[in-house]
Amino acid sequence: MASGHDQGIELALGQQVQVAGYPAHVRYVGETHFAPGEWIGVELEPAVGKNDGSVNEHRYFACKANHGLFVRRMVVKAAPQMPEGTEGVEPGPSSGVQFADCIAEDMPVERVQSSEDDEVTEVEEVMVPTKSIRRGGISAEAMRDQGDQWQPPVYAKSEEQTQQLRRVIESSHDSKLRMMFGNLSQKGLEKVVEAMFQKAVCKGETIIKYGDEGDNFYIVKSGRFDIFAYRNIQQADDDLTDASARMVKVFEAGEGFAFGETALLYNAPRSATITASEDSEVWCLERKAFRELVIRASEQKFKEYSEFLKQCDVFEELDVEQIATLAEVVDEEDFNTDEAIIQQGGRDSNMFIILKGQAVACIAGEKGEVQVKTYAKGDFFGEIALLLGEPRKVLGPLRDFLKRNLERYAKYQDAIEQGGELREAPEDDFNMRKEKEEQPEARRVEEQSGEQDEPRPAPRRRLLKKADRAHTVYNVKIKLEDLDLEDEDAEDKSTKEETKESHRKAEEGEPKQTLAERVEQDWKKPQLVEADRAFAVPKSKYSVFGGLRKGEKFTVDKKVIVRTEVKSLRDGMEDLYRWSGPTWLKGQIHMAVVCQKGQKSAADPTPNQDNYFAHHVGPIGLYGVCDGHGPFGHLVSFRLVQSLPHFIASNPNWGEDWGLCLKEAFLAAQKELIEFAAREGFNLEASGAAGSVLIFEGPSIHVAHIGDAGCLVGSWNRHDSRVVYGAQDHKPDTPGERERLEAAGSEVRQVDVESYRIYIKGTNFPGLTMSRAFGDTACAGVLQEPHYHQMFIQPSDEFFAVIASDGIWEFIDYTKAVDLTAKKLRLKGPREAARNLVDASRKRWAAYCGEYCDDITALVVKWNVSAKGADTSTNHEFSVAHPE
Repeated sequence: MASGHDQGIELALGQQVQVAGYPAHVRYVGETHFAPGEWIGVELEPAVGKNDGSVNEHRYFACKANHGLFVRRMVVKAAPQMPEGTEGVEPGPSSGVQFADCIAEDMPVERVQSSEDDEVTEVEEVMVPTKSIRRGGISAEAMRDQGDQWQPPVYAKSEEQTQQLRRVIESSHDSKLRMMFGNLSQKGLEKVVEAMFQKAVCKGETIIKYGDEGDNFYIVKSGRFDIFAYRNIQQADDDLTDASARMVKVFEAGEGFAFGETALLYNAPRSATITASEDSEVWCLERKAFRELVIRASEQKFKEYSEFLKQCDVFEELDVEQIATLAEVVDEEDFNTDEAIIQQGGRDSNMFIILKGQAVACIAGEKGEVQVKTYAKGDFFGEIALLLGEPRKVLGPLRDFLKRNLERYAKYQDAIEQGGELREAPEDDFNMRKEKEEQPEARRVEEQSGEQDEPRPAPRRRLLKKADRAHTVYNVKIKLEDLDLEDEDAEDKSTKEETKESHRKAEEGEPKQTLAERVEQDWKKPQLVEADRAFAVPKSKYSVFGGLRKGEKFTVDKKVIVRTEVKSLRDGMEDLYRWSGPTWLKGQIHMAVVCQKGQKSAADPTPNQDNYFAHHVGPIGLYGVCDGHGPFGHLVSFRLVQSLPHFIASNPNWGEDWGLCLKEAFLAAQKELIEFAAREGFNLEASGAAGSVLIFEGPSIHVAHIGDAGCLVGSWNRHDSRVVYGAQDHKPDTPGERERLEAAGSEVRQVDVESYRIYIKGTNFPGLTMSRAFGDTACAGVLQEPHYHQMFIQPSDEFFAVIASDGIWEFIDYTKAVDLTAKKLRLKGPREAARNLVDASRKRWAAYCGEYCDDITALVVKWNVSAKGADTSTNHEFSVAHPE
């Protein structure tokens, strides 16, 4: 059973063992919050340990101080006398490498992820890397060398049933199925299908009960199941230690979803209660068959990868232990013919090894692109970026080996010098190069993106829409007292009085102030352009939002305001913030944001009107984008990215009723915005902002939005990249929205093909393009109540979110966004994925609108990032432009 470096020791709670020569007893076997993979918690007899069985306030077992220690299985040795084992271990998620069952024929490569030292203080220095959980050492339950004698059961099925079950396993949206069955051969998959049997479950019947012993693994054939588990409920202003555990619904499993694997993987009690919410049917795989068929497949795949790596010349100097470590941190990725794997001048932190197929290296020069090398099976590339980036420590032996071998190849020295020049180049130079490369023709966009068949938007309608919004003047030219309007509330009266006063001054000959003069005047008011500390989010581990800055130019990154005690790491023109926090997921959470100034006109004096925010309060992530419009859109969005998260986090429904919490917070932000504008003297009749907010509180994702700042939730899984949810814009012609606006007295008018605007009846003002928005007080019926949506994810789901302004969504729909983002996320992470999305959007603006380009913001959140080979002392990472 054991492969490579595994010594195959079987562990049970209470078992006497030796660790680094000291006598010890096993107290815990499973996963932890501080690092992925399997950990063994032991109680040492002498006081030479590092803890008391708890790490960072998370208790795994109890012992005297300095007697507890967490180590890898490899460090644990058998003792001469071993008492009888006790019951199984605590449940914990698996975080082994996810392997696929097939490789594309074109240019597939195997990816070695960037990595750092495991700096967890709970790890003894004698610890060496070991296999992941899925490849061995699954639990205290023995997997004896009886696989050849054991025969899997066979349950009779019709051909239709067999094909249906195969389709479910191969095409389900449940990522667990691909993770567990991805390593099976066709023969192995056939055995699994044969070994599964059908079971009917009545509505209200509990199929799995918390604390029970695991018997079967289940796949839902039909029907629906509610999954309940214990989770901590924590308020924003509570201490982390005050959270209380409650049994709550965490997921709804429908057709094609699976559950019950955790207890079988870890020989642990059931960690959830699962009840049928309607009459249902499930496919069942009993414990023995699951372990013998599924887990052994991962072991075999690990052996195959180890053998492949041994045959690669570059790794010939590595010993068996180092090969096993390397085999543990690789992933597969498919590439189509002519698809770029890495690009000259691009930022990357991966090394690639050709597993199957061929690849070519081309260098662009004065005479065009020149092919310089061909790569075949076993060849590698990308190691320069790996070595010259931030230090990678876990792959220490491999790193040192690669550095020693740099001298063998002259090309490495040239690449090092070229790479250094690229990294030291100023961002303005980089942007200038990009602008020269970008051509405004739609044909150029389609050729680069491979989208020849994608229908083009209507350029005239698009340009009209954006130009109108950008050039709206702030001096209102309509006398509202002459209009036949319905009764208004107190806030409407206040706004109307302000407008009357401005008209009175204009009629009496007082000079009108230009928008440029007004914007310049606003910079002298700190209360308008500087952050307000009163809106700080309590207990936020990391807070970031965009600031205001004079003289912003096209493509310049927005000013960054960061409030955190987390130290940053400078990486080129960006800062990386890494910290450890409680999480419900198996993997890490990585985030990045890009917010850049558009180019609306040569005379446009306003700064970037887009803005964003991100806060992390305990296990809760709070993210949002506000897309400002109108003459004072920059002031509106800047105020909202401060007030809105504050009102959300301070709402009494925080963590309890998210729908009500978000609704009340949106309305409170609108009320505060109106009061602020009245106090500071800027008009909101034609200025406002769309807003989109996403909250992640595992296992739930909550989305609330108004206007056209869209939010996408998708899957970045290699076999299942797709749209999971996409927020729908609030448009004036949408059924229900139009009726409400017209009933309130506003007029909805069609101005172009598929383009509708909102006006004060009988006028041409203000021409608002969305039926819900912050600010925009001129038109009756414009709401600030958000549309709310909740979804559940599982601990292993490889999901991501893009919260973005209309600068992204104007020419890129949600499906195309997934196409542009999923592979980038897998290979390069959120930072490069966000920049790629922004660059792709800007090219479309150039193609369809010439020199005109909206402000563009993309905030990308990637959940369940694999920690293979990476720094496991942290589980959160945020990348943002370096604050000035």
